[in-house]
Amino acid sequence: MMRLPARLLRSKAGLLLDISPGGTPQENAIVLSTYANVLMLPFPLPTASVHTAVLTHVLEYLAPELFFPWWDDLWRIMKPKGIVYVSGPYGGDDHHGWITDPAHRVRIVEQSFAWLDPRTPLYELHAAAGRRPPKPWHTLTTARVPASQDTISYNAMLQVQPLPTKG
Repeated sequence: MMRLPARLLRSKAGLLLDISPGGTPQENAIVLSTYANVLMLPFPLPTASVHTAVLTHVLEYLAPELFFPWWDDLWRIMKPKGIVYVSGPYGGDDHHGWITDPAHRVRIVEQSFAWLDPRTPLYELHAAAGRRPPKPWHTLTTARVPASQDTISYNAMLQVQPLPTKG
């Protein structure tokens, strides 16, 4: 029998985290809402403990001032190069999937994730807005997709990136 290299196994070790407030949890996942309010910081997990996180219908409920700190704490608990899958109601064009819920606070569209990605021009605008840039993520995919009840959702996949080195 062939044995997998220990280095490969260590790189894959970590948690699958479901950060969705309801619905059917991801199989074999730690479901954060079982242990904590998914909108509260800090996350009750150790640094670099999660290899994959799934977020469904979370971001739209964040207070706008918590959007970037929330992503920074998610960055903290993710392993290097960890992957986050995120989806929720599309917040553009006053689409009724987003505006019908009075508890929705943040509009998310495909370009929203560019504010987290240092490769994009939007990331550079944090200083002009008087805030510290968030921890770096790379947006791997974004899409606007059909959802239930004749609504539209967004789907995105992001990857944790290392902090830039000084020098």
